[in-house]
Amino acid sequence: MDLLADLLGAPDRDHCPGAAPVVSVRGQEDADFTRALKPLVRERLSLARRGQFHGEYAVLAPAGSAPALAQLAGRWLAARPIALPGIARSLLQSERDELALADRLHSELCEGGGLRPFVAQRIARAGEAFEVLPRTRPFDDPERDLERVYLASPPPTPRGRKVQDLWLKSGWLSTFDEDRSLRVRVSFGREREDDASGDLLRQRLVARLAAAVLPCAAAAVADPQLRARIEGLIGEPALLTQAIAYWNAPEGGALFHHDAFHEDGRDTGQLGVCYVQLSGATFWLALSTQDLALRVREFVEVIGDGELPWVRARLAPSARDLRNLQQLVADDEGLVRELGLPGCGRLAQLVNHGPEFSSLLADAGHALLLHAGDALLLPNHGPELTAMHSVFCAGEETGYSLSLAIRSEREPTGA
Repeated sequence: MDLLADLLGAPDRDHCPGAAPVVSVRGQEDADFTRALKPLVRERLSLARRGQFHGEYAVLAPAGSAPALAQLAGRWLAARPIALPGIARSLLQSERDELALADRLHSELCEGGGLRPFVAQRIARAGEAFEVLPRTRPFDDPERDLERVYLASPPPTPRGRKVQDLWLKSGWLSTFDEDRSLRVRVSFGREREDDASGDLLRQRLVARLAAAVLPCAAAAVADPQLRARIEGLIGEPALLTQAIAYWNAPEGGALFHHDAFHEDGRDTGQLGVCYVQLSGATFWLALSTQDLALRVREFVEVIGDGELPWVRARLAPSARDLRNLQQLVADDEGLVRELGLPGCGRLAQLVNHGPEFSSLLADAGHALLLHAGDALLLPNHGPELTAMHSVFCAGEETGYSLSLAIRSEREPTGA
């Protein structure tokens, strides 16, 4: 029996078109599996995040040619991740100076105090008329937030008023001492309360502000291949906004989460997220809410059958704990709702458990490795049908990337 072929060809394995297959390796595989695997391996990775080991993985050579748009449309509708290997590779050459700036900027922002002068300098360089304001406010997350800069836009019309609630914020991705991962977010209004705002004027303004300030943002938004792929999937012109610049450092990344909002059924809300890797590499566990529910249920069955006793001791130490967990995952609608809650609700510890759960997801086809020049689309159709994802820094290099919310350029109905 060819165990590797069976694993890669399993009917319930997700086969993400264009992506390099990933399998977990534990060092305990039989000789036939190891022999079959060896000529296919392109890279090997050992993953850790915030002091938690998440397993070892083999990344295999990708098979097949670049997928056509029709192949990806079904994945978009099912909220499954869409890999776009090498689609932004041309930016690595054309934006060399901006990428060098991004590398320096990480060190400067980690020290604190550098965001405001950087923003002012970049706005002046771009010839934009945004005004840096002296306003300050208490941080929403004092443990992780570093700096926030408020700005006013020029009046949108000759007789209009300035929009004065635009902002950029820098902050740590975690409070783990050894994690130097950082992000800079560009947005407006009240954090959290206005994250799903349908205010198209402000969404356009923060897109313009990000293009002026963040290294490579203007080039990523204007990239014709990337834009064509996104607009082909959503069927209309896209507004790429709510930009976040990420520096994922060793031990860093993001726990399982999604980027969808309850937006009253609007078809002009946040339709998805486009993530572009510009330096370094990141490893992703990414899958639809429904696929994650299936894998969670499989994992609970495994520990309920007496396997992985050390995992059960952590997740469900008592018989009552196990029964409660089994009842939760047995309810299809309740399980999906729970995973759609912030941080995956009561299942947060399970979905972020590693290496056992991470390995299960990788062997089921839900792992992706992004290198510089690659992009990933994460479709959103609301919190109960969205692309869930967990992110790791892959390797020893702090990588730079951009995340862009995908919205429609169309005015909301009734606007």
